Amino acid sequence: MSADEHGMKTLAVVTGCLLALAFARAGSYHEFEVYNVRPETQEQLKALLKWRTTEMDVDFWDNPKLGRNARLMVAREERKLVEEFLERHDIEYDLVAEDVQELLNQERRCNEEHNRRIKRDSNSRATVNFEHFWTLDEIYDYLDELALAYTGLVRVSEIGRTHENRPIKAITISTRGTVDQTRPIVFMDGGIHAREWAGVMSVMYMIHEYVEHSEQYAAQLANTDYVIVPVANPDGYVYTHAQNRLWRKNRSPSNVLCYGVDLNRNFPFQWDRTTTECTNNFAGREASSENETKAILALMDQYKAAIRMYLAVHTYGEMILWPWGYDFIHAPNAAELQRLGEQARDALVAAGGPEYEVGNSSDVLYTASGASDDYAYSLGVPYAYTIELSGGGKEGFDLPASDLARVTSQTFVLLQVFGQHAGTLSVGRT
Repeated sequence: MSADEHGMKTLAVVTGCLLALAFARAGSYHEFEVYNVRPETQEQLKALLKWRTTEMDVDFWDNPKLGRNARLMVAREERKLVEEFLERHDIEYDLVAEDVQELLNQERRCNEEHNRRIKRDSNSRATVNFEHFWTLDEIYDYLDELALAYTGLVRVSEIGRTHENRPIKAITISTRGTVDQTRPIVFMDGGIHAREWAGVMSVMYMIHEYVEHSEQYAAQLANTDYVIVPVANPDGYVYTHAQNRLWRKNRSPSNVLCYGVDLNRNFPFQWDRTTTECTNNFAGREASSENETKAILALMDQYKAAIRMYLAVHTYGEMILWPWGYDFIHAPNAAELQRLGEQARDALVAAGGPEYEVGNSSDVLYTASGASDDYAYSLGVPYAYTIELSGGGKEGFDLPASDLARVTSQTFVLLQVFGQHAGTLSVGRT
């Protein structure tokens, strides 16, 4: 074993344990720091990417790319090992935050003050504004309200239960009242990674628009149905609100110390157990091991004959990604996937939004086995995308509440383009 490999292995063991202990202590990040790194050569980039896929749980907040800054979080006690590794590979770096928890505390205080102002100045229902992040209870209450108020358009169902016995809810939107699979379906999910609140809220914004303002989108809703899981990881989502803002996985116990499976590594297509239980992207002990995964799989199976568009809404990075993600292989209809992604990007730019990067998941981001978009595409869904939304704040995941209305409305522009295209596709009878 080389000295470099030995150093990486040592850092892997120590950092993984420290991260697990931090998570066990109700998500305190006082002992964690953030570095800005900038790879300028292919060798440097390869070293960073290898670092993120080994057993060490370095938490990258940005995707490492040539000539671009990327942030990563590590345990403070490992500062010397981290800097030795970066200097050994001559990677430019800066220590930009010495206390991650203080960053989170600052953002929380700003959001709380913003929320107080919004509630003071508004007479509307608290949940039906997109200037604060809704809790799981608020989301579920709102879905149930829609089901009661719009019986000819909306159905809400419980598709499963989490490890902590929370319901996993799905909503369907169809002007026929029920999704009968005679029209193309857009299947969507948000919040499969618990900390990605802006993704959840962007899905909720779309639901709000299509249901409460359906007359404005009558042409699209006349030929397209929607099946949506707004919060694909309820336990994790609650945990990020109550305990640990940066939690990513679900909350099923993995061993005596560590909790959680990365649900977006747990789908049964090209699944691979690549990391240990205490890491952020632990794929589970076997494919489809998690209640949340099983619920989504069953829902996809129910509607697979008519699903023509799959959209996984994530944060963050301003990217529109298409399969395959498990390896550096392009989907057979790559040109069509790229073309539609660029149309959505151009529509967003025309509306005053940022210019998203469009491309193959592995080329643009990184390889990932057992992901939901690859699984959907393997079922025969012709258009499958992962959308990485705009970030915000100092952490990226912790979008300030003051930016939420902008991000959700911009995301809606993207989602409309995908939905409109789905409505042009044919569906065979079941």
